[in-house]
Amino acid sequence: MQEVRRKFVIPGDIVVEGNSRPLVNVHKSGNNIIASRIGIAEVGRDGAKVIPLSGVYIPRANDIVIGIIKDHSSLSWDVDINSCFSAHLPAQDLFGRDFSPARDDMSRELSSGDVVSARIATFDRTRDPILTVQDKDLGKIPLGELLKISATRVPRLIGKRGSMIQTIEHATSTRITIGQNGLIVVSGKNKDGTQLAIKAIRMVEEEAHTSNLTQRIKQLLGVEDNVQIDSKSRSGAPIDNDEGHDDSMLGDKKSVQSESESLSRDQ
Repeated sequence: MQEVRRKFVIPGDIVVEGNSRPLVNVHKSGNNIIASRIGIAEVGRDGAKVIPLSGVYIPRANDIVIGIIKDHSSLSWDVDINSCFSAHLPAQDLFGRDFSPARDDMSRELSSGDVVSARIATFDRTRDPILTVQDKDLGKIPLGELLKISATRVPRLIGKRGSMIQTIEHATSTRITIGQNGLIVVSGKNKDGTQLAIKAIRMVEEEAHTSNLTQRIKQLLGVEDNVQIDSKSRSGAPIDNDEGHDDSMLGDKKSVQSESESLSRDQ
């Protein structure tokens, strides 16, 4: 397997010379791949890319995101998805095609401050994103600790084939729902485990650009290198109960709504 090479770059720097495929945040100029963002350049078997050190989340169709309900019109909820774009969740998505603004009370389903996981159904930059909660494991998230990281750190938090997030969940007995927009909900059966998971997530966020991060996370969590991780968590979707977690984990957690209100004040 080809070794992945990493280095700091700024826009205009040469990431790599020769026959390499440009991936994200780079462009090809002659025989060179040039950086278009400040960040960490990676050159591997698949091509060359730059992982930005910071950046605003730009929605993409089919991204799984976590959002905070802000308000509603007669036909849809306005949802904060940690972006420069405000998203909209159609009322018909929850009530069905026979939804009637005169008959159905939207606030009984979702009210201001509620947290939801959703998929971006459509987005083309000419209008705000449209969300859906019709897919499996999507909808209102009633309990847990809500936190925000840079959306550019999400791939590092997930890790290769989910290795990083699985390690954190397994060691802390938590269920971690990750939105590709950088909002995360951590649910645990005890406060100590939840706080340790949050500490590990913050370490990933702050040290994502450094080497040997996985080993430092394992040391923080007290995980041995030879421990096999069986969790099957996925970015943007809660773990199913039959995968080693139980709804009783959530019993001692405060409502995620109060956390979302605090987060909103910080933005």
